[in-house]
Parts: sequence; C-alpha cells; structure tokens
Amino acid sequence: MEMEIPGASIETMVEGGNVFLDLATALGAGLLVGLQRQRANSDLAGIRTFPLIALFGAMCAMLARLFEPSGVWVVASGFVALALIIHAGQVGRAPAERDGKAPRGIVTEMAILVVFGAGVLIVMKHAALGVSIAAATAVLLHLKPSLHKFTAALSDTDVRAIMQFAAISLIILPVVPNRVMGPFEAINPYNLWLMVVLVTGISLSGYVAIRLFGSGAGTLLAGLLGGLVSSTATTVSFSRMAKLRQGKCAASTAAIAIASGVMAVRTVIFAYAAAREKSGELVAWLMVFLVASVIAAGIALLLAWRDEPKGTEAQTQLSNQKNPTELKAALFFALMFAVVQVLVIAGNKYFGNSGLFVVAAISGLTDMGAITLSTAAMVLREQVDGATAAATITLAAVVNTIVKIGIAWSLGGVTLAKRIGAILLIPIVAGVVVVVYLAI
Repeated sequence: MEMEIPGASIETMVEGGNVFLDLATALGAGLLVGLQRQRANSDLAGIRTFPLIALFGAMCAMLARLFEPSGVWVVASGFVALALIIHAGQVGRAPAERDGKAPRGIVTEMAILVVFGAGVLIVMKHAALGVSIAAATAVLLHLKPSLHKFTAALSDTDVRAIMQFAAISLIILPVVPNRVMGPFEAINPYNLWLMVVLVTGISLSGYVAIRLFGSGAGTLLAGLLGGLVSSTATTVSFSRMAKLRQGKCAASTAAIAIASGVMAVRTVIFAYAAAREKSGELVAWLMVFLVASVIAAGIALLLAWRDEPKGTEAQTQLSNQKNPTELKAALFFALMFAVVQVLVIAGNKYFGNSGLFVVAAISGLTDMGAITLSTAAMVLREQVDGATAAATITLAAVVNTIVKIGIAWSLGGVTLAKRIGAILLIPIVAGVVVVVYLAI
C-alpha cells in the first residue's frame, strides 16, 4: 500500500524548479560558509558540518511542502533538533577540554539527522532524492582528510578569490535584469553578467586545478572543463593567468588548445544532433577541423609537460597571483560578447541566408553553438546542402580560433600569442583549406 502525500509532490517541485539543483545550491552555500569557519579554526562546525546543516534545512523545506498545509511544523521541528544538537555539542566540549582532548564537533549528529530525512523521502517513494542526499552525506564524511588538507593549503588570496566569485555569482547575478534591450533587442544584461561569472569561474577553477593536481593533470582538467563551457572564455581566463605568471605560458597554451579541441568535438556533436539523418556530409567535413584541433591540443599538452615548472617553483608562481578572479578581463569579454550579439542579429536581418558566410564569420567572434545548431538545422530542412553548411561552420570555427590568438596577445602578451598562434595554426590551416575547397 502506497503512502498518500497530502501536500505537493516531488514531481510538482521538479516541474516548478529543479529540486536537485536546489539541493546542489544548498550544498554549495554550506560549503562556502564551512570553508570560512574551517579557516577560522571553529571547534563546533567546519567544512563538512555546514553543508550537512544546509542539506538538512533543504530537506526539511521539501518535507514541509510535501505535508502542506501543516508542513511548517517539519521546519520548526528541524530547527529545534538542530538547536538541541548544537547545545549537546557545547556541553560535550567542556569535558574534552578538561581532559586535554581536541573538542568534538557535531558532524556525526548532523549526519544522523540528514540520513533520517533521507530515509523518510525514500519511504515516501522518492528514492532517487533520498539516495542522492545519503550519497552526498557519505562523500562529505569520507572526504574529511582531503577537505581539511585542502582548506589548510589555501592562502588568504585563495579564500578572497573564492568569496569574490561567490559574490559575483550568488549575490549579483540573481538580481541582474533578465530581459532583452538595446539595439535590435540583442542585449540581455543577465546573459552579459553570466559571461562575467563564466570567465571568473573558469579562471578560478583553472587556478585551483593546477594548484591541486600540478601543471600537467591540472591543465588537462581545466582545459577540458573550460572547453565544455566556453573555449573563448577559457582563452580569456588563461591568457590573464599567463600574464600574471610573467611569461610562463606553457600551461596556458595547453589549456587554450585543449579547450579549442573540446570546442571542435562539441561542434561536431551539435551538428550531428541538429542535422540528424542528413548529417553525413556535414560531419565528414567538420571532422577535418576536429582532427587538426585534437592534434594541436596534444602537441600543446606535451610541450606543457616538458616546459612547465614543477613542484615548488610552480607553486611559487601560482602563489604570486594576486587575484585569480579579477574582473577586468571578464568585463572586457562581456562587452565584446554584447557587441558581437548586436552584429549577429544585424547580419541576420540585413543579409539573411544569402549572407550566411558573413553571419558565420561574425558569430565565430565569440561563440560556435548558435551558428552550428542553426546551420545544421538548415541542412535537415534542406535549405542548404551539407557541403555549404560545413564550409559555413568551419569558417566560424576558423574565425573563433583566430580570435583566441588575438585575445592571447591582448591579455597574455606577445610570448603567449606567438606560442598559441604556432599551435593553433594547425586547425586554422586545415579549416581554411576546407572552406576554400568547398566554396570554389
């Protein structure tokens, strides 16, 4: 016999907003506060306890919605339980201090509360949600040594960068207007500030990845993740990193090249998804640019492993960076993105399909996703043939790659521009050959 739920259902919550995203946001907020408390050597709660508290609060809110209209008592009961646990932790601290032992926290007690709530959700036929919460709790408990080691290794600069990124993404972004305005109604302030969040986030993640995993693995990870989000934004972030590292640009070159390779892979996937059964010729020609980009990324990564400083020297260079989330480069990229958005819409309006190459070249200045999806969809509708579409998308990719070199020169300096230019010349030449061959 299934339990009847008098209030809202989890399915209703998911339709109104992603419940897993809400949990992840609560977890992130708890981690942020826990990081600060761990750095302050709090005896009561730190980098694991605060996320558990946030998860418990989110779970109480979900259960309250399930039991509406009397669900408010779930939140009240959770608050009382939390207060009692904190009191118990304070009481237990005095004997430990008298015995000369380290004061105990309340992480186990919080885990008990969270797992209890997860069990309730599972019995109420919301197993995926309950199991996800329990799994997150287990991971937090297991990662105690790693989390404490990570926190202890952070410098004041690192913590300041994390807090600045939190302010940019969690405080400012939600209040920025999310509506179109300006010339051709092409500018959305929310999307522009999202670009700022994107650039600073990639910069911070790349900094942390290289610091934690070293130049080789950290660069590979940062380039892969950055390429999945935006290869152009990754170029902005790592160009600035090369500038701050005073000419040591092997890691930045590799990250930019890897991100460009991921962009090429993503372009082929998008083209196949949009053109579907008619994507054969289109994908075949796009593979030329993809293979050249992967070769360039491999060469750049090998050079980074050879030339990047190792061990203490690399850590010293990273510690000299004053602010991994400095806003100047991010704001520049957002401004450039706004200008290009206006140009793309104007190009579509005044040139239409006859000016497909013009629109492609303009689109390639910042992004590949839109031009790839729209052109591949035209192949599916038989508005253009596969060869023309391949030439159009490849032209946008070539322009995008050339722009990366320009960004590297303006933000990273001549040394980075020469190095990344030599590497990215491989896909540029391959792309130009494809465009010329198909356009003749």
